[in-house]
Amino acid sequence: MGHFPWVAVVVLLIAIGLGAVGQILIKLGLNRLGEKPPPLKVLRSILTPLVAGGFLCYAVSSLLYLQALSRLPLSYAYPMIAVSYVVVVFLSWRLLGETVNLLRIAGLGIIVVGVVVVAISYGVPLRITPPTPTYSPSVFSRTTTKSMSSGPLSFSGVQTPG
Repeated sequence: MGHFPWVAVVVLLIAIGLGAVGQILIKLGLNRLGEKPPPLKVLRSILTPLVAGGFLCYAVSSLLYLQALSRLPLSYAYPMIAVSYVVVVFLSWRLLGETVNLLRIAGLGIIVVGVVVVAISYGVPLRITPPTPTYSPSVFSRTTTKSMSSGPLSFSGVQTPG
């Protein structure tokens, strides 16, 4: 597999951080509209500096995510985005004064454990290979249908008895 892609992971973490900052900026902008603003007022808030800044953070975050994704497997990069849930809750508590109860903290703890497991999984030699497509004629029609056959699972190139 080669060396660990540190640069791609750092770019991914910056993208995640910018997405979280975008959430906070949007919420700060919406909070300025008052309690239960009418829908048209919410739509117009897109033009306010805080909400526009939040969307700008999203745009830059998306571009950085594309860059990271071009160098990382999707099955590794996408689960890492769950870090943003933890960051947003922390920033919401710290900057917006939102209450965070113990049940929510427990849920965030589970997310952190999952992200850590995904993070350390990079480069681990034990792999389950994806199923290979096979084609077989349908018994009930004159057409050929595609079916997925997993066959025996392969772990690091070792075939298991099927």
